[in-house]
Amino acid sequence: MVRRVLREVGRKPVTQRVRQAVEALTYSVNNWIRVEILAIAHEGEFSAGEVAEMIDQDVRGVTGHIHELYESGCIEYVGTKIVNGRARPVYRALVLPKVDHEVYKSMSIPDRRDLNNAVTQGILTETVSSFDKGKMDEDEHLYLVWDAMTVDALGEEELHDYMEDRYAGAKEIQARAINRMAKSGEEGVTKCVAFMAFRRGRPGRPEGGYYGNSENAER
Repeated sequence: MVRRVLREVGRKPVTQRVRQAVEALTYSVNNWIRVEILAIAHEGEFSAGEVAEMIDQDVRGVTGHIHELYESGCIEYVGTKIVNGRARPVYRALVLPKVDHEVYKSMSIPDRRDLNNAVTQGILTETVSSFDKGKMDEDEHLYLVWDAMTVDALGEEELHDYMEDRYAGAKEIQARAINRMAKSGEEGVTKCVAFMAFRRGRPGRPEGGYYGNSENAER
């Protein structure tokens, strides 16, 4: 007798997930196949067989990874489609709502946590995938830097506004590039751009900062 697995369209509800919060995040990116599944899901809606073909892996193993990712709330189920004459389950990346500052402030802590979980997973997925494939090392225009800054209440607001302005500026750069490529026929490259300013989980920081005494540790 074949057991049918019932899935809810969309993301697995929080209370039904087999892994929560940090456990789900670390699980999603601690295996290269799961990283690839998540990165591919950022590109569209796919069945396990299609993903397996893309990464040249056994479909049964990929199916197992996809099942665990769905059960952990890391991907969304979108229904079925016909693949090679049979209806197959299809999945996609987590759909992120556009949340501005005012909306975020009005959200409950549990809703914020679920949203932040999804955004963090996306950043980690693309970061680990790029690093794994050596794309970071090949990138002559890589900008990779982080630090922890101590600021007061006003400084925290200023950092938020600064990040918001820079994100808007990055979108304008993209729009200009798209217009140029439409005229030139250049294919272009996809750059992952992340803007983050969040409170550190632990108090304090290493003496001298994360880059020691270096004044210019950017890459």
